[in-house]
Amino acid sequence: MTDFTQLTKQINDASENIKSRISGLESNFELMDNALKDVQVKGARPQFGINETKSDPAFSAYLTKGTAPMETKDLSVTNDGQGVTVRSDWSTSVASLVREYSPMRKLAGAISTNSNEVEILVNRGEPQSAWIGELDSRAETTTEFMTRHKIAVYENYAYPSITLQMIEDSELNIEDWLNQQVAMKFNRQEAEAFMNGDGTGKPRGLLNYGTVKEADFVWGADTALYSIGAQYSGVDADINDADALFDLVDSVKADYLNGSSWMMTRAFRNKVRKLKDTQGQYLLQPSLDLKVQDTLLGYPVYLSEDMPTLAADSVGALFGNFDQGYKIVDRLGLTVQRDATSKIGWIRYYVRRRLGGALVNPESIKALVLGIEPA
Repeated sequence: MTDFTQLTKQINDASENIKSRISGLESNFELMDNALKDVQVKGARPQFGINETKSDPAFSAYLTKGTAPMETKDLSVTNDGQGVTVRSDWSTSVASLVREYSPMRKLAGAISTNSNEVEILVNRGEPQSAWIGELDSRAETTTEFMTRHKIAVYENYAYPSITLQMIEDSELNIEDWLNQQVAMKFNRQEAEAFMNGDGTGKPRGLLNYGTVKEADFVWGADTALYSIGAQYSGVDADINDADALFDLVDSVKADYLNGSSWMMTRAFRNKVRKLKDTQGQYLLQPSLDLKVQDTLLGYPVYLSEDMPTLAADSVGALFGNFDQGYKIVDRLGLTVQRDATSKIGWIRYYVRRRLGGALVNPESIKALVLGIEPA
């Protein structure tokens, strides 16, 4: 009987212990539940300076991970008043816009390199050959018809800043606008360099090589001494008839004509569009489609405002095969780095690319100089 009483007591003690532990667990769960509810209530409150109806989950994820772009002027609520959303596809978008805007990007040949310069081989002519009889002696013919041409690459960059408040308070998505601004900035810089750059810290442009009258043109072996053969309009700062245009086209070898085009300013196009042939037909045929170029003597016309203004002895137009004549070298595509720490309250974007450019075949491009041909 005694043993049964002790067993009953042990069972009762264990039951009380279990009840006590359950009670403690219930109390802890209640505390945790209250704390969770408190956190949820606080999280539901609107934060100071942020309108939750304007939040963008995708952009929040972007701000957490980072990546993206340009220029020296800061963007802020005060001086711009617009918001911006930036995605990781900035690089592709900006690069596409640059190609769309830049006439040289459309016309010139482009190559890529993994170095700070690229060495290309330029075919300066054909190997010599001759007719010969079966038993005649054969002399060695020349084979040195290749030129090595080194093109260095340089860096082009932009470095804009955007305030955090601008990002927080933005109502408009101006990513496309900012994309276009970056692209147009790069386009203006590279288009000017491809036409006028001196090769110091930037590509060497077409017009930096200078011109020489076509009768004296020689394609020399020294790339630093290249020049462009020129025809002359016969009138200072103007063109009065079509003869100079015909002569310019005829000065380009037939092998280059397939793929040739014109490049000129709007001011010069305005003069050319008034010229007529002997049948009274306008030489310049305007296109009715904005995506299709005007044509002059059957070749497409591209506009470049980086060419000189109309003046005595200035280049009024270029004609030829730009794909064979000028090479653009791309070392890096567009890269974008995002910096959210170096300037408190701002997001900085460092956009950069490395590229070069040079005239590699002066025989394929000719210039029309607005002036009298020198003796």
